[in-house]
This record gives sequence, structure tokens and C-alpha cells, in this order.
Amino acid sequence: MDLLKVLSITLLLVFYPLGEITRITIGDAAVTFIDIAVGSIVIIWVFYKALNKQKIRGQLLKPILIFISILILSLIVNANKLSISQILISASYILRWVVYVSMYFVIKDLDLNFKRGLPYFMLTGGALIIIGGIIQYFLYPDLRNLYYLGWDEHLYRMFTWTFLDPNFAGAFFVLYFLFVFEFFGNLKKKTNYKYILIGILALSLISIILTFSRSAYLMFFVGISSLLVIKKQIKLLIIIVMISALGFLVVSKATLKSEGTNLLRSASGEARLDSMNNAITIFKDKPILGVGFNSYRYVQREYGFVKEDKMLVHSAAGTDNSFLFILATSGLIGLTAFLYFLYKVVSLSSSKLKKNYFSLVLFASIISLAINSLFINSLFFPQIMLWIWILAGLTEST
Repeated sequence: MDLLKVLSITLLLVFYPLGEITRITIGDAAVTFIDIAVGSIVIIWVFYKALNKQKIRGQLLKPILIFISILILSLIVNANKLSISQILISASYILRWVVYVSMYFVIKDLDLNFKRGLPYFMLTGGALIIIGGIIQYFLYPDLRNLYYLGWDEHLYRMFTWTFLDPNFAGAFFVLYFLFVFEFFGNLKKKTNYKYILIGILALSLISIILTFSRSAYLMFFVGISSLLVIKKQIKLLIIIVMISALGFLVVSKATLKSEGTNLLRSASGEARLDSMNNAITIFKDKPILGVGFNSYRYVQREYGFVKEDKMLVHSAAGTDNSFLFILATSGLIGLTAFLYFLYKVVSLSSSKLKKNYFSLVLFASIISLAINSLFINSLFFPQIMLWIWILAGLTEST
């Protein structure tokens, strides 16, 4: 288990902040150092459980197994329409989801003393991402020169080296803000580094603003409202909302340098609607089990929604709505299983609200992330999944 601890710390402090800049593309598939690190941790954990003849337990085990089974079934049912290589690549997405959600079990199984220290590593890893984001914003504000690698053309927005996308970066910054906010609220008053945390909170909020991501702004208001309404701190909620709203307005007007920094922009909204309509069209033809998880890239090409020269664009593998993504790839049965899974995550967090602060953070995070995922496919983004499942493991076991 000591090796798992070392790898977990390395994952949070090294590979997590590096994120997408370590991405290695192999044909239609891609892998990052985070994928490799998480996969290594899970493999070692599985061997440890097998050698010690220990059963895998957890409140989320049943809904996870149900969802995985349906994802596999959806791909098997549609396998006759795919080539061998397409089946393997599609199956790799299922494997990746299994690996990341397994971090919930890994964290839950680690000893209590280590889990008490883990939030400090999460705190540090997130701070490194923010620092990297600030450096990127001032020194490398233009992502257009990486368009040929499949990235969107973002300009004058904080997209960070970790995410290379302002919308996913914004979603993470919100999750991190909620985490730091509640971490700060549970500190003893005499703690010397409380002022450092206040600085981190301020930088987190500024980072959210500089993504110019409207879905992140909405996620922030939903998340902080969920957090403070439960704690019955309505006055503090009003103050934070007013300060944040003022910050969003001031910065957006002061830094109006491109279409991406215009909060009233319509092009991205229209693109999202087109993406969602494509998913609905695909779902209508395969409403029960969908087209197979995750063969979405190939089905989009078949329908003419993605041209051959755009197949390597990362967005071609999904749609701008996590729920429509599940609906299209695994049908009504898959969506039902996924909603049941999310319900159990919310139940896990709400059942422990008075026992540890992780539960409150998880509750606010999953609620706000569900709203955010109506606009981007954030529920299936690796770094975001990793953060949520670590929180879930800490919630259940501390």
C-alpha cells in the first residue's frame, strides 16, 4: 500500500498539473501521463486485493457495475457495424472510465492517516494548475496554432496547460474553489497559512473569470449556492454572489479582445445546439442501447456530421452535453443506469453531510457539475472524473 500512496502523491503533484500537454495520440486514440499513472495505481490495487483475497466493497459498487455492464452491452450489440480497430478504440473508452472510477475504491481502501493528508496534496496540485494557468494566460494566450492537433481555436482566455480548453479549465476551477472554500472553513482559527488559502481562493475566482466560460460561471453560482444554502449561510452567499458577478462584468468588459471573451457571443452557443441536435438525431435511430459506447466519432462520420479531415478533432468523439452523449451511445437503458449512478453519488454525499467536509464538497461539486455538463461533456473528462472520484472515496471512508 505504500507504493499506492507514493504513486497517488506523484499523480496529484506531477501528472495532474501537466495534464493534456503530455497527450500522446495514436491514430484515433490518445493517452496522457495521467491515464498511465491512474492505470498503474489501479492495477497495483487490484493485485493487492487479489493477493490478500479481499473483496471489493463500496456504496457505489452496484451502480458502477450496472453502468459498466450496459456500456459493454451497447458496444457488443453494435459491434457488427464497426471494424476491429474501431471496436478496440471504442472499448478503450469504457476501460478508461472503469480505471478512473476505480480511484474511488483505491482512495477508500487507503489508511486513515494518509487520507487525512491527501487533501493537502489536492490543494497543492490545484494551486500548481492555477499558477500554470496564469502563466499561460499572459505568455501563451493563443491556442490557434495547435488547431492542427485537434484543439479548438481559443484566444485571450485561460485554458491552462492541464486542459487546453477554457470550458473544462473553468469547470475544474469551480470544483477547486469549492474544495478550498470548505477546506478553509474547517481550519482552526490559529492556523498560520489561512492567509495563503485566502489568496488561493482569490486566484481561483480570478481564474474562473479569465476562462470567459459561461458554463463555468453558471456552475460556480450553482455550486456555491448548494454549499452555502446547506450550511444556512445565506448572507455570505449573497456577498460572494455579488462580488463574483461584479468581477465577471468588470473583467469581461475590460478584456474584450476577441469573440471568445465576449460573454454575449452567439457562435459557440449555436455550435453547441448543433452538437446536441446531432446527438438527438443519432439517439432517435437507436433509442434502446444507443450506437455503442464510445463509437460516437465513427457514427458522426457515418451521418455526415463530421468530415473525414475533422476526425482527429477531439470534440468529434463526443457531444456538448454529457447526458445526450450517454443517450446517443448507450440509449435509454444506459442513461437510466447513469442517472441511477449519479443519484447514488448524491445519496452517498448527503448521508455523510454531518460527518466530514468532503461530503459537502462532493454534494456541491456533483450538483454543479451536472448543470455544467448540460453545456460541455465535463462528466466524462478524465481530470474532472479523477477529482470527483477521489472526493467520493474520501467522503465514504473518513
